[in-house]
Amino acid sequence: MKKYIYSFLVAVSVMGLTSCMEVDNFDEPEAQISGKIIDKTTGENYLTDQGDVHLRIWEKSYSLNPAPQDLNVKGDGTYHREKLFAGTYDMLAYDGSWWPCDTIRNVAIGKSNSATQNFEVTPYLKIKDFQCSLGEETADGMVVLTMSCRLFAPITEELPQVREIRPFISINEHCGASNHLDYYYKDEYRINLRKSWSALGDMTTGEGNTTYEIKVPVKRGYHYWVRMGANVNDVHMKYNYSEIKEVVVP
Repeated sequence: MKKYIYSFLVAVSVMGLTSCMEVDNFDEPEAQISGKIIDKTTGENYLTDQGDVHLRIWEKSYSLNPAPQDLNVKGDGTYHREKLFAGTYDMLAYDGSWWPCDTIRNVAIGKSNSATQNFEVTPYLKIKDFQCSLGEETADGMVVLTMSCRLFAPITEELPQVREIRPFISINEHCGASNHLDYYYKDEYRINLRKSWSALGDMTTGEGNTTYEIKVPVKRGYHYWVRMGANVNDVHMKYNYSEIKEVVVP
């Protein structure tokens, strides 16, 4: 009896090993997709910061309720993702500082060539007339950097409350909420607004009433990249940005 039991266990073990040695016949993910987020008000790429906003995608080929995946968007508003499974996807410009937009359905991503899908968004705010200049020296040998801008709202009706304006300062070309010097990310350097657009600008034209100015101390001999950003009180509270400018402090 023991002999039969032993033979049975050996047979089961061999079958198990054989099944483990079977070749995985699933293709590796080889599909890729790229594109850009376009500012609908200008037709140009949406300005953001590296890693600050994302696209959300759902692979619909094999499931009616798939888990979402997020794709990083570069600072220039472009994106590129490799190593996706070929199939059909729903895609959404997800968590930026823009008015909610529709999901793009049934985007076909094949493995034979790269798919392209662009997105158009309307920003909550635009940062206009961004200027920066170096001024007087402080008592401790720093130099005062003055930054200024105006706000513009492409859509004023039902615009969420405008929260704040901040300066963003970096020592490399990536500059924004995800890439900045923490020293300057202080409440003392921000403009705390917490106001509806009717208190800040014209409801018909969208033009802001005020030129906002922020002064920060910077070190001599340093090379900075700077910009300003403003956000509204929505679920993501991400920033709309000015362009980035280089500042060389002699």
